[in-house]
Amino acid sequence: MRIEKLSKGRKKIVLTITILVLLIGIICITNSRAKYQVTSNIQIVKGKVNYSLADLNVLALNVQSEKWSDKYNPTDEIPSGNYEINMQNSYCTIPGDNIEHKDIPMEYKDNGVYIKITKKGTKCYVYLDYEKTISERTLANLKLKSQGDAGTITGPSCAGEKDSTCYSSGSDKNNMAQNGVFSAEDDFGTSFYFRGTVNNNWLKFGKDDDDDLWWKIIRVNGNGTIRLIYAGKGSSPSTTGEGTQIATTYSDGINQKYNEKYDDNTYVGFKYGLTGQTKYGDTHKNNAKSTIMTELETWYKKTTLGSLISKIDVNTGFCNDRELSPENHGNYLGPTGGYNQEPTAYAGYHRTHVSKSDNWDTTDQEPTLKCANPTRDLFTGPSATTGGIEGKNGKVEGNGVLEYPVGLITADEVIYAGGFAGQNNDEYWLYTNQNYWTMSPYYFYNSGLSRYAYMFIVYSYGYLTRDNVNTAYGVRPVINLKADTKIDFQDPDGENKGTISNPYIVK
Repeated sequence: MRIEKLSKGRKKIVLTITILVLLIGIICITNSRAKYQVTSNIQIVKGKVNYSLADLNVLALNVQSEKWSDKYNPTDEIPSGNYEINMQNSYCTIPGDNIEHKDIPMEYKDNGVYIKITKKGTKCYVYLDYEKTISERTLANLKLKSQGDAGTITGPSCAGEKDSTCYSSGSDKNNMAQNGVFSAEDDFGTSFYFRGTVNNNWLKFGKDDDDDLWWKIIRVNGNGTIRLIYAGKGSSPSTTGEGTQIATTYSDGINQKYNEKYDDNTYVGFKYGLTGQTKYGDTHKNNAKSTIMTELETWYKKTTLGSLISKIDVNTGFCNDRELSPENHGNYLGPTGGYNQEPTAYAGYHRTHVSKSDNWDTTDQEPTLKCANPTRDLFTGPSATTGGIEGKNGKVEGNGVLEYPVGLITADEVIYAGGFAGQNNDEYWLYTNQNYWTMSPYYFYNSGLSRYAYMFIVYSYGYLTRDNVNTAYGVRPVINLKADTKIDFQDPDGENKGTISNPYIVK
């Protein structure tokens, strides 16, 4: 093998195969050429070229990379990783015609380049583009768009912090320091989430009938997967209004209630256990599907998402945090509640009422992206990895009970995005001027003849509040994309990447 240098710093690997030429001569003497179109492999450094014994004489290979930066990084080796052949630039030359042939089949797989060559003396120039995964590309885009420390992904995590500057509340809701990308720890590592008036988190993926499905990126999870929330369908989605939800009225054929039944603690469950129990564990088993889970599944099955399951992550899951408040809040029990019709405060209630006041805390709210009891409350599946996946502090194992990998946003994710509980905010990216469900329990209310299970909702004014599970509200599905999912843009050369006019497009 002989390595030559191309002009302008580019390199090509030229393979002169003397033994092969001798083989061709022997074959041609004893047999017809057509009889010996046998495909074999030869090694090119760490890659491979596929060739036909009767055809190949000399093959030239030009390997370059890094599509997104528009800069090529020549290498003497075929690289491994998320590469694809740039068919626009790649070509072969055939002796005698002086034409760049771009229609010769080429394939990059198993860290090798495979080419079908049909004429002796053909030379091929193959350009390999590094295809960033959705996680890599999103993080790169976020890094460029982040406010604050230019060029880096920085910002307060807010988790566990008692600092009003962490949140969009009151007159400070439009503070530029609160718009951009910030970080917080989740079960898998460091999560990077969108906050405030950002507009570069739009994505298209899947179809409902013939309409494109639009999503907004909530965050890059700590394991590199991407969490999305439904944002409409069609050629161009709305940023507000009923079109941002899959269900707006009963005429849509979708029941908008979280649960039809409401008079027991069990009904805060995305799946729930038994009524009238004396033990918390029996109350919060994952036996029956909630009304809203059934409706999410009905919607999922009529989209093309099922056929795209290879791109959807089933291990990261969706947290229906049924953990109890660590303290009692007035008449609401904390550690000793959570069953039958006992008045109970759940952990989400505590995080938004840390001073134990009956009203929302206006400055101190403590969201978290961690699921306190994953084996019970982290809804994963189908076919989630048995034994869990590696997290920041060891294996994280979900409950594996989902038939379809779709859930809802959590109250904590809403707070991180800018939807401070009890404070109007119509200028952050989750605001739609609609009421819609989260999957976070609030409390079980028991007073007089009134007994209701309550969940957090996003109110039409943009803030978190709560309501009875038997109330009809909007439904916005949430899914997770795999970390190695490849993406493109509607306008590859456009500057405003991730915007509604130039969204991420999943390949």
